[in-house]
Amino acid sequence: MKKEQLFHTAIVGAGASGLFCAGSFDASKIVLDANDKPARKVSVSGGGRCNFSNGCVSAADYLSQNKHFCKNALAAFKPQDFTTLLDEFHIPWQACENGQLFGQKAGDIVRFLVNRAKIHHTALALGVRVLDIEKEPGGFLLNTSNGPVRAAHVVLACGGLSFPALGAGPFGIKMARKFGLAVVEQHPVLCGLSFDKSLRGLGETLTGSSAEVVIRQGKKRFQGPLLFTHNGISGPAVLKMSLFWKPQEPVEIDFLPGKNAAEILAVHKNSTQTISGVFSSYLPNKMAKTLLSAYDGPLADATRVKLQEVARTLHHFTFFPSGTAGYTKAEATAGGIDTRTIDPTTMEVRSVPNLFVTGELLDVTGNLGGFNLHWAWASGFAAGQALKQRF
Repeated sequence: MKKEQLFHTAIVGAGASGLFCAGSFDASKIVLDANDKPARKVSVSGGGRCNFSNGCVSAADYLSQNKHFCKNALAAFKPQDFTTLLDEFHIPWQACENGQLFGQKAGDIVRFLVNRAKIHHTALALGVRVLDIEKEPGGFLLNTSNGPVRAAHVVLACGGLSFPALGAGPFGIKMARKFGLAVVEQHPVLCGLSFDKSLRGLGETLTGSSAEVVIRQGKKRFQGPLLFTHNGISGPAVLKMSLFWKPQEPVEIDFLPGKNAAEILAVHKNSTQTISGVFSSYLPNKMAKTLLSAYDGPLADATRVKLQEVARTLHHFTFFPSGTAGYTKAEATAGGIDTRTIDPTTMEVRSVPNLFVTGELLDVTGNLGGFNLHWAWASGFAAGQALKQRF
């Protein structure tokens, strides 16, 4: 890094939104990141394949205190805009039946982001920690572990708090508060839900067992795979629900979606099977036995009340999660910088000219399925288009 060089833009964070912003306009710019490798969260996303977007993206796929905030950026940068860029860079990708868009290797997406940024006159300062940012006449002074950096514009693209082992931290929120911006309380989402002590044995017994379920909480309803873990439940359906779950609120699970437990029992009423044995055709045997252990026994001997309880357990298994699996397991961070402080078209801070915020640092959180990375591209692109005009 050249000391005392004045950059057009300094971008704090070499993640998805920061690198995509850097590659969206031509100007002398520097991207700074404490990690020694760029886009580390991108490199592990999608099971190593990178679920970079979704075929259908709208504001309805995002959670924010201002549900309208993301509309402008999403309208200006669509999923096909990203796939067009991948095609231009000869990066292979594929669309799944559920709408999710994947690369073949997450590393391909990372290289694309880095190469695109470099083509557009971006210097990468990796392994460099930004310690503080100060406003000064004509721009900003960034105090870093490698000396001072000056820039006319700054983009905060520091990300959220999920995956702390990959370098996530509170620096962006610290700077937001320094510049007087309101912050919506952050919490981990797209992660598992934990059992309290009364159900911990259930998780320990069924760890690794999975089934297709419907999970409900209030008016929210998601269908998909559920996976039992040592401390609770996980899997796609649970991760989606975690985005909306609030502490002290119950969650209900239907282990037989689309089926009727009472009718199944009636059909087998003269069977010599046990109650759990009847349902081993619909659920893993161990899961059926464990969930129904309080009622199990020969079906022919079961009372009507017992059979009603069996049906209730399978269709309306209700518990109060003690919490989530936390930031170490969370795929995203909900909350962040209050969007009322940000221009929705440019991502510029209303009260601090030439300061921009992108990506997960904002109070915009997408559902499971590529929506959070698409928000990184859309918000980074919005800031890049605005910065393109600042000369």
